[in-house]
Amino acid sequence: MLLGDARAVEYRPCGHCGCPEGQEDVTSADPPESRRSEAKRTQDRHRRQRMRSNRAVERFTADEIGERDGWVCGLCEGPVERAYQHPDPRSPSIDHVRTIASGGTDTRDNVRLAHWGCNHGRNDSSPLTTVEEAESRRAVLLRVPALRPYAEGLTAEGLIRGSQAFHSPERYRAKLARRVERYEREGR
Repeated sequence: MLLGDARAVEYRPCGHCGCPEGQEDVTSADPPESRRSEAKRTQDRHRRQRMRSNRAVERFTADEIGERDGWVCGLCEGPVERAYQHPDPRSPSIDHVRTIASGGTDTRDNVRLAHWGCNHGRNDSSPLTTVEEAESRRAVLLRVPALRPYAEGLTAEGLIRGSQAFHSPERYRAKLARRVERYEREGR
């Protein structure tokens, strides 16, 4: 028990780190940057675990893949310049053809060069190419009550056409141009 301001104050151990409460416990007052960095570390750990569970992992660099692909973006089919650095949307990055989240491997035969902006815009979506993939996507939509009326009106061929249009090089070029314009306007 400590005396302060003429009243007795009792300190109990903190539930997080064991220090006396009110002393050096900064877990609840962590700045937003540290919470973001912790979330990023967790996200990276989960990604590494998925990669290991997908089995094959190879080491390669964006320069190696760029040389192999002729420094052409695999999404928008535009030229990729080595000189740009992240976070510039024109900077080179590695895109997984079949995403890690959907079971793709981290190997040379499953990656391609892409602009960072195109890759970021793609996220983890892949174009539908087969009727089976389209039917599977439709089945997922049918399970969501709010989307059931919409999904009932869809056909596998319509889903494939829509997916191909969504993943077209023209669309990626337009999105990249908007990202570059915003990046330059913000003066980063």
